[in-house]
Amino acid sequence: MVREAHIAAAQVPTVRVCPTCRSDIGRDAPLGLCPSCLIARVVDRGASLAEPAPSGHNDGPLPSLRLGGYEILDRIDAGGMGVVYRARQVLADGRIVALKMLQGGLFASEAAARLFQREIALVSRLDHPNIVPIYDVGEHEGRAYFTMKLMAGGTLSARLERYRDPRRAAGLVAKLARAVHEGHRLHILHRDLKPANILFDKEGEPYVADFGVAKVLGDDGGTMTGDRLGTPGYMAPEQARGQAKRVTAAADIFSLGVMLYELLTGRRPFDAPTPMQSLRRTIEEEPAAPRSVRRDLPRDLETICLTCLRKEPERRYASAEALAEDLERWLRGEPVEARSPGPLRRALRWCARHPAAVALILAATLAFAGAVATARAQQEARRQEVLEGNVYAARTVAGAVLAQLWYYGVLVSRAAADPRAAALVEQPHLPALEELRKAYVGRDGGPSLVSWFVVDREGALLLHWPRSAAPLGNYAFRDYFQGARRLAEGPDPGVAYVSRAFRSETDHHHKFALAAPIRGASGAFAGALIAAIATDSRLGALQLSDGRRSAALAARRDRERGEPAPASDEFTVLVHDGLDHGESAGLRSAILSGLLPAAPASGAPVLDQLRLPPPDRVASLDDWHDPLAERDPAKYGGAFLAGMAPVGHTDLVVIVQSRADEAVALDADPRLRLVSWSGVALALLGLASAAASAARRRRRRRMADER
Repeated sequence: MVREAHIAAAQVPTVRVCPTCRSDIGRDAPLGLCPSCLIARVVDRGASLAEPAPSGHNDGPLPSLRLGGYEILDRIDAGGMGVVYRARQVLADGRIVALKMLQGGLFASEAAARLFQREIALVSRLDHPNIVPIYDVGEHEGRAYFTMKLMAGGTLSARLERYRDPRRAAGLVAKLARAVHEGHRLHILHRDLKPANILFDKEGEPYVADFGVAKVLGDDGGTMTGDRLGTPGYMAPEQARGQAKRVTAAADIFSLGVMLYELLTGRRPFDAPTPMQSLRRTIEEEPAAPRSVRRDLPRDLETICLTCLRKEPERRYASAEALAEDLERWLRGEPVEARSPGPLRRALRWCARHPAAVALILAATLAFAGAVATARAQQEARRQEVLEGNVYAARTVAGAVLAQLWYYGVLVSRAAADPRAAALVEQPHLPALEELRKAYVGRDGGPSLVSWFVVDREGALLLHWPRSAAPLGNYAFRDYFQGARRLAEGPDPGVAYVSRAFRSETDHHHKFALAAPIRGASGAFAGALIAAIATDSRLGALQLSDGRRSAALAARRDRERGEPAPASDEFTVLVHDGLDHGESAGLRSAILSGLLPAAPASGAPVLDQLRLPPPDRVASLDDWHDPLAERDPAKYGGAFLAGMAPVGHTDLVVIVQSRADEAVALDADPRLRLVSWSGVALALLGLASAAASAARRRRRRRMADER
């Protein structure tokens, strides 16, 4: 036999590559075949070594060949490690079985032989209605084999179209998942689940087959194919990366998800023109949602499928049994446990798919955040600067008003101390009042003291200049009368009392007044001389010249006839650039009230109102609302930066305000605009990069579909 082989070899051209597997061979290789292909030729064809080298496989009947107690009928299929034949058991009842033996026979490597024995050991441990059962294990002439139940129904690869119906697909995968879970229960991972390894018997029942690359958890033994275990397109990402130690039961769940996806949509989620591209897509890309391929799919079934296909093993189903139970819940019309990822999770996955775009957007965000932080810091500094400037301006204006009031107060106090004033109480005479007024005010400040009147010790009005048609009445309830009477009870301060704001019953204008006591010959309180002040721009330096600020004067509101005393935080705005002479506006403010002295107790002497207040008696507010905002929202609406200062120890307060948006924007750094626009440009560039990447992926998918 050996001699015949040498003779036949002499007739074959000298080659260095096996024509079947393309592996390197020696010059004297029999029939020009490598050892593995040579023995496969003998076993598969039952031919002599003198026959010509095979040009391809033949799945037809084989000549009569026996292996142990089995007669080989024909070959069914061959894989990377084993070949499967249809065989008849000779000595029993002639049962037809599937016989699997190691491809290459005696010429197979030690690693392949070891893994084949390992497959036999693993499958022998499995006992489940949907796992192909082993009948017999044997050895023939040093070559191991085992027999299994013959699956006459073929593979799932040939039946894919029969399971396009979502319910049939879900039912099939549920059965397979329970069979796979049985292996997991025994710590056996299949690692190569795919349609070609799902077989059907003649009744159409599915079976999980081919545990050739299976792994026992905790066993780091490799396979003859290297680190990547399984089939590209069906492998989990951790398998595709070659991370064998990270492969757990979750890898089989991923493969079940790929098969479910393929059954539902007619294509695999990570199809690509080449196996390496398929592996790359499995690792890097998220699968398209099944409903984007087939719109009629139920949403819950899509969620189950995508849960199996999550990149992170820990985020898939906890077990194949949990997957089966969720599919069965869906089949029964019950709510499923799987949930679609939330917006945050989808955003994180998007970031993982587009690292370059994320880097650009992050850079843009940091640039923009830096610009915003700088702008806010600058605005806050400017805000504080404006507030401090307004507080200083309010103190300045309040000081000017105080000086003006002191001057007027001295005039009114001297006029009230004149003997002619006491005579007016005894014998009221209007020309005499006019002569008294001219004697003290003359032209200096006269226009601001717009009206003079005299009341007796009970508050009854005796005289009013200019002459008024209003009937004479009693004004003992007015604050100016109460203040004049309290001045009379103490030492003469030399100035008049500054009253709260009131509404005149003669001209109905809002104003405030200076009041001084009139004493009789005995020095007792005989009445009061009152001079009302015009509320216009001639009252102190209330008009600011820089155009950025406006000043207003407010006073606590006095009670009106027949009304109860107002609250301490009720004010009347007497001077404002939006008010004409005699007009006013109401205002309530606890902040303003806190700057002013408390109302004196009944009978208590009046303090020296016209002395300077403490320096810290000021306030500022960065969200002040102008009291005229409702009248003219376009001009006075919005927030203002306001500084507030009291006028001495009176019930008057000065408010200096600036519109917040205009004041803060005055010193905005133009460089911040450049930084902000740069950030926007980077963000747009990142989004454009992500869009281009998505377009490339769609183009690759379309090309793969066309192939």
